Amino acid sequence: MPKSIYFARQPILDIHGQTYAYELLYRSSYEQSFSPIQDDQSATAQVLVNALNLIGIKNLLGDAFAFINTDKSILMDDMILSIPKEHFVLELLETIVIDEELIQRIKELKEKGYRFALDDADCSKEYVLNFQPVFKYMDILKLDITLVDEKRLPKFLELFSKFNIKVLAEKVETQEEFDKYKEFGCHYFQGYFFAKPDIIENKRLDPEQLFVLNIISKLQGECDPDEISHLFEQNVAITLQLLRFINSAAFAFRSPIKSIKQAITLLGQNQLKSWLLLISYATKSNDNQTLANPLLHLAQTRANMMKTLYKVVYKDKCNQNVIDKAAFIGLLSLVEALFQSPMQTILNELNVDEEIIQTLLYYKSDLGKIYKLVAALEVFDVDVVDYLVENLHLDKKEFSTAVEESYQLTESFMKELSA
Repeated sequence: MPKSIYFARQPILDIHGQTYAYELLYRSSYEQSFSPIQDDQSATAQVLVNALNLIGIKNLLGDAFAFINTDKSILMDDMILSIPKEHFVLELLETIVIDEELIQRIKELKEKGYRFALDDADCSKEYVLNFQPVFKYMDILKLDITLVDEKRLPKFLELFSKFNIKVLAEKVETQEEFDKYKEFGCHYFQGYFFAKPDIIENKRLDPEQLFVLNIISKLQGECDPDEISHLFEQNVAITLQLLRFINSAAFAFRSPIKSIKQAITLLGQNQLKSWLLLISYATKSNDNQTLANPLLHLAQTRANMMKTLYKVVYKDKCNQNVIDKAAFIGLLSLVEALFQSPMQTILNELNVDEEIIQTLLYYKSDLGKIYKLVAALEVFDVDVVDYLVENLHLDKKEFSTAVEESYQLTESFMKELSA
């Protein structure tokens, strides 16, 4: 039986909160459980084969870079030369012992145009002594903020700046941590802090947020296209965005859509609800173009995973209404971050059905386990993923394929949205 690899992507953001890169995390789904592959060289070779040949770099990353772990055996093997240097950053594991042979190899690869990062830096004297001989070849240092002594950090950051090394703060899980390490002078940040907002219990939603929620609420039941069209007419900016999007290559309508009523009729209520949420996640530039911010990326990825995994779990028993609901749950899962208000408050505003509420708040309902699996994979909680895959009677190869398909769908959608 051929081995199968499944991926998780963890976002790496720049100081403006835009996606700079992803770290590719991977496990073998060949064994009974999703345990780490012990052979680092084999693991990296397999993840690259899948990324380059089966999925495609553009499908997996869009325009972002990929960070991937390497050890000495990988770096010394000429297999490394098959890695496209324009897309990858080679992370040196913290367990590597630097010797003269490795220094010469890193220098050689650097001269060929490869980029390097140091992983899991704790700024200890031992770490610096081991890796200082290759500092001049490094582009990025990944700072583990759970291990570093903040009082000593400025001294080490000054050392790294002398070598023109950019610092990436990893395991950043809150906005407070992001702000703190941005002040320290870090250039990049890895973690899901952007999806964990400071919730303000009595925060009043702004008029545009209320407008979107109002339309989505109207779309929950039987709706009158004339009434919905009238609501859109009250917000010209969102109307223009909808018409622009629906006339893109994402939809294969025979002729251009010229009115909101026509768009509502052709799109249907479910796609229109999803679009309204997606456009709410998006950031607009000065020329009103949609920017692919990480919250939008994450919401779309969750929606796609909910759909693809539901289809794999239920196969012939699934129906389109539940598929649409699964995707909608994925999009709704980040509304706290979007509106900075409690989930329950927003769900009440949206007038969603009880199954969606039970899924989002308590992981209950038929879709609850799938939603929990999506959340576990996102943070690469291997034990929970392993348990849920078995509990849902998921074929491991089908699971791996569904995850890959979700990433492909997300990148394809983001390309269309920004075209």
